[in-house]
Amino acid sequence: MKKRVRDSLKKFNKFRKKADLYTRDNLTGLFILNLIVLLMVLLNTADYFKPFFFLSINMIVFITLILSIFLLKVSSRVMILISILFWIFAAFLKSIRIDVWAERAGVYGFQSLLLGIILSFLKKK
Repeated sequence: MKKRVRDSLKKFNKFRKKADLYTRDNLTGLFILNLIVLLMVLLNTADYFKPFFFLSINMIVFITLILSIFLLKVSSRVMILISILFWIFAAFLKSIRIDVWAERAGVYGFQSLLLGIILSFLKKK
């Protein structure tokens, strides 16, 4: 039992070191991405582009996924993992009968899967 706990702590510390290194390497990208998402959400709330351009939450999520490729250097594997996480979240929401958000999470899953497939094709060339 103690050996399992010790092994789990070693794995967690190893993951934490990798996460800290990734955060240090991409700190400016994280900062810029968070500012852009905050700005888009505020503009959506204020209906700033309402007569000309419909800035919806779906559009904000899709733009965020695209920007994460450039700002955070997200790979195709990570994008497909994000897609799987969105689908698991959609299944959870569907199971507790929150259908509207489950559909949205499914759409986000397909968007991230599409971006992951495009990234994998671009990586091979």
